[in-house]
Amino acid sequence: MTSGQFQFGFSNTTSLMIAQSNGVPVKAVANGIASTGVEGEDFEALTVKGDSPVKSAKDLEGRKVAINTLKNINETAVRASVRKAGGDPDEVDFVELAFDQMPAALDSGRVDAAMVVEPALATVKAQGGREIAWPMIDVAPKLTVALYFTSTRYAQENPEVVKKFQEATAESLAYADAHPTRCARSSRRTRRSRRRCWRR
Repeated sequence: MTSGQFQFGFSNTTSLMIAQSNGVPVKAVANGIASTGVEGEDFEALTVKGDSPVKSAKDLEGRKVAINTLKNINETAVRASVRKAGGDPDEVDFVELAFDQMPAALDSGRVDAAMVVEPALATVKAQGGREIAWPMIDVAPKLTVALYFTSTRYAQENPEVVKKFQEATAESLAYADAHPTRCARSSRRTRRSRRRCWRR
């Protein structure tokens, strides 16, 4: 992004904050994903196997928990859930694993819990797994999870393009909110189908 290879990117808020604190010249320009604020109806959850002895996030002390990237918003959120449940998040063993690898790792017992997002969440539940917490909600109701961003240089040199990008993003999100069934159906298909849904 900062080298000019891409004009816009998408990242979680924690990673963007870390980048800015380390002097990386990036600028958030539009909201991307937010939590629903409703337990059981969010796109993410902290999950365990159906027969796991883990009943709450507190029970994760001393256990392995899969997150997609260390030190990003998913680790921040899981730590919030453990803390809220009365546990010590520093006692949790966080391991880095891609979302699409988490269901198999959880089912085989390679990890004790997994912080998953859709569609991996649906896969975990189909395997008999269960949710023990909704970490994004534990951080804050309707938490802004991820943002679209650009480089500060690009924003300064191309304000009209940035403005059009913001308007297009707002329009696509408004469409998705107004047509949840159509967009949910589309998201289960191909990446091309998802783009068609977002562009409408």
